[in-house]
Amino acid sequence: MFNVQIVDDEPIIRMGIEKMLNWNALGFEIVCMAQNGKQALEQLEVEKIDVIITDIEMPIMNGLDFIKEVRQQEASTGVASREVVVLTAYEDFEYARTAIKYGIAEYVLKPVDIEEMTQILSRLKERLEERKSI
Repeated sequence: MFNVQIVDDEPIIRMGIEKMLNWNALGFEIVCMAQNGKQALEQLEVEKIDVIITDIEMPIMNGLDFIKEVRQQEASTGVASREVVVLTAYEDFEYARTAIKYGIAEYVLKPVDIEEMTQILSRLKERLEERKSI
């Protein structure tokens, strides 16, 4: 079972992502949710997270700054890179380019459908299982 963190400032989005799939059947468990990047970083200090699903536009600390900080912490501590999925309403190429620079796994535009999310999680599970077997 791989652990998932959901980061979005809108409670209805967080709940929607949680309820849209049978996470356990796909091999995942949502272990924490945050409403901004700062809160999400605090959760990462105490939770073992394999997959982060984050929005970009959030108060206090946006998703791109959050991902950048996560990558810096991973590099300095030697923690394996987490798989990051950006789930956003913004089609702006600059956002996508910055997210790609930070090594995200997927950039998905809202609203996301069940089939698309299932496919994304299947790909991530494969990658995580490969990494685990090395």
